[in-house]
Amino acid sequence: MSLFEPIEKYVDQLDVASISAARKLVLNELAAAIKQQNNEGKTAQLNFICTQNSRRSHFNQIWAQTMAHFFDVNAHCYSGGTEATALFPKVLETLINIGFEAIPLSNEPNPIYAIKFAAIQQPII
Repeated sequence: MSLFEPIEKYVDQLDVASISAARKLVLNELAAAIKQQNNEGKTAQLNFICTQNSRRSHFNQIWAQTMAHFFDVNAHCYSGGTEATALFPKVLETLINIGFEAIPLSNEPNPIYAIKFAAIQQPII
């Protein structure tokens, strides 16, 4: 599946060999559960949680949704946390530097962004 060119180049250079065997066991369990959901005609629902919902959970939500599209996996990804905080500026900067497009949808203390990873896909809100 087509991503914006800079993101696709970034994905192409990822080194999956650097993932530890223990981590691969956990990830393989998650992949099997997602595959089972898809085989049953369901959309896998993935929710990434961190304490402040400003860094790790957003980053994981965006990358998981991007990779689901790339690998043609039927998934919808969310982020959440124990506190409502704004997206950390360095996370947004990093995503933009990789090639994502970020469109501000509001100018609140906790702004909403539309993050795009491909031209013909709905953005991640």
